[in-house]
Order: sequence, then C-alpha cells, then structure tokens
Amino acid sequence: MKYLVIGCGSIGQRHIKNLKTLQPKSMIDVFDPQSKLLKHVCTKLKVTPASKKSVKSTIYDCVLICTPPTTHIQYAKEAILSGSNVFIEKPISSSSNGINPLLSLAKKKNTMVFVGYNLRFNKSICNIKKLLDSKRLGKPIHVSSYFGSYLPDWRPNQDYSKNYTARTNLGGGIIHDGSHELDYLRYFFGNPKFIQSNYKKTKFLKSDTEALVDIILEFDNELLGTIHLDYLRRQYKRTLEILFEHGIVEWSLSDSEIKLFNAKSKRWKKIKYPNSINEMYLDELKHVLKCLKTKTQSKIINLKNGVDTFLISEIIKKTQRDSKVVNLRR
Repeated sequence: MKYLVIGCGSIGQRHIKNLKTLQPKSMIDVFDPQSKLLKHVCTKLKVTPASKKSVKSTIYDCVLICTPPTTHIQYAKEAILSGSNVFIEKPISSSSNGINPLLSLAKKKNTMVFVGYNLRFNKSICNIKKLLDSKRLGKPIHVSSYFGSYLPDWRPNQDYSKNYTARTNLGGGIIHDGSHELDYLRYFFGNPKFIQSNYKKTKFLKSDTEALVDIILEFDNELLGTIHLDYLRRQYKRTLEILFEHGIVEWSLSDSEIKLFNAKSKRWKKIKYPNSINEMYLDELKHVLKCLKTKTQSKIINLKNGVDTFLISEIIKKTQRDSKVVNLRR
C-alpha cells in the first residue's frame, strides 16, 4: 500500500513509525513545508520525501494530514480530488468555514475520511463504553471529565510558543486541542443538549489562545456533566468519574486502570488495562487500515464524528460570548 504523511511534527513521526511497524513493506512518502525538518525526518525514519504537488498529482491509499488545523481542510480537499482516502488529525479545522464543502466533496467522491480521536481506542475507555451499554450499574447521573497538562512539557524538544496550540492564527487553544474529553463523552452519551462555558487566556505562558476552560453540559435522560481543560497544570492529569444509580466508575489514563464501586457490596474493584500511549495510536491505525482494506467507512472515527465534535467545540467558545454573567460585586 502507498501512503503520504503531511507534517513531520511529533504526531506525523508517530504515524510514520506505526505505519512502518504495521506494514513494513508499504511505500511511505512524506511532505513538510519546512525543508530542513523534512530532510531530517526522512533520513532518520528512512522514508521518501515528497513535494507539495504530490497531494494533487498522486493517488495514495491514504493521505495522513498532521499539520496545524488551519491547513487541514485544504489538504484534505486536494487529496480527495486526487482520488486518495484521508486521515485528518483532530481538530478537523480551525474554522467552520469550508466544512460543508468538504462533507459534500467526500460524499460525492465516496471517499473514506477519518478524523483522529485516539482515545476512542484506549482499552479503558472501550471497556467503560461496554459497561455503559450493559447498564450493570443502572442509569448514569453525573459525569466529570478532567484534562490538565503543562504546555511546554507536551513537546519538550520544541519551542511551545511556536506550536499551533499556543497560536490563534494556527487554530490553537485548549478547547479544540483538548477536545478528546468532549469526543469520548459524545461516544458514551451522544451529543449534549445544553452547554455553558467559561474560559480564559493566561499570562503565565507565551500564548494568545485560551489556556483553561470549564464546561457544564446536560445530556439526554437528565445526565449532567462537567469538563475541565487546561494547559497549565504542572503535573499531567487525565481522569473521568461517572456516578450511577448503583455505583461509581473512575478512570485515570496515567494509572491505566478503571475503579468500580458497587453500591450493593459497598466495595471498590480495580481493573488494570495496561495500555501504552502508543498502543492507542497503533489500534487506531489498525482500524484505519482495516477500513481501507475492506473499503468500509469507519463507524468510530468517521468524518461526521470529527465534524460534530468540532462544531460543538465551536459552540463551547460561543456560549461564553453570548451568556449572561451575573456580577455579584455590585
């Protein structure tokens, strides 16, 4: 099979390595507008450099787009028009402009388009989904999701202030870049029917994007939820808690385990799911390759899912601008 990876940053290099692991005999072309970085990565990973024209002129089994969000839709449209299937790293874009034409083009060309939400392939998340579907603990009542991590630690070998996450003009900000939490809650409970948010920029980092946000959501069946996101927390934390009629579920990505509390037995049970960070990405890519082989649209990370998560993230931004705030210091 033949692939093109656009973007030689950390996620682009991860996908190159994983493609080589899963399909060592495949042809992998790589493009990045930064020529020095492109040359370095191609030498280090033993892949073939490609030109920007390759997106338009060559048919690939899949083009993997790993660039800043502002460029995602343009690259995707060019790849689809050339006859290639497409994998887009989340978020799908930096703006809702161009999303509807992309949806129409993908449908017209019957192209497979994937949007990368790798937490849907985390073993703990997958098993929490099965637990919810089984209704073993009854009706979910409240969900609390948390992600906090210090932005300069994300990519230690890069200047964080130049990365897209820290720059509005490249489509950054914690709301879109931290949209995994919103996405897996949608995976569990469907789209929320009510959203309220509050978010702030920070003076502690060189960034002009929102750095922390608190979100209140309401789903069907009176399920209330909260999401906290920030790129200021000096120690990584990614956790989830769901309160049920008959128990509690807690999850921590760092601990690779689920904790279950059964109200009947009054006992906690720990279930370990050893899952390296890269294993999620490998499982995600295995899913993509299976869909490509069977020519079957993904039901897990398809284009519509990526668009829905993005548009709800946009609503999260909008709710703060439109909501009425009660000033208690008058």
